[in-house]
Amino acid sequence: MTTGGFTFVADEPHHGTLGEGPTPTEYLLMALASCTAQTLRQYVDYKYDTAGDITVEIDYHEPEQEGAERYLQRTITLSEDPDPDDLKVMHEIAEKSPVTLLIQFAWSVRTEFVGTR
Repeated sequence: MTTGGFTFVADEPHHGTLGEGPTPTEYLLMALASCTAQTLRQYVDYKYDTAGDITVEIDYHEPEQEGAERYLQRTITLSEDPDPDDLKVMHEIAEKSPVTLLIQFAWSVRTEFVGTR
C-alpha cells in the first residue's frame, strides 16, 4: 500500500507465524490511537509548558455471545496528572479527534465494483 510517498505492508498471520506487516484491523486501531495522541498532544502543548507523555491503547472487543456489544476500548495514560477540569476537556477533545468521529459516524460501508482500468 502506498500513500503520500510512504509504503506500507498489510498482512495476516499464516499458520501461527506473524505476517509481513500489521493486519488491516491493526492499522485501523493504530490510526485511532495515533490520531487521539496527536490531537491531545496539540492541546496539551498549547496549554502547558511541559505536558509529559501520552500513551493510547486500543482494544477491540468482539462479543462472545449473540446480541452482546462490539466496541473499541480506548485507554489513555498520561505521565502527569492534569487538573480535573483539564482532564474533562481532554476527554472531550479525544472524543472529537478526526478518526474517532470517522469511526463513530461511518457505520455503513458501501462497495461498488467497476470494470477494469
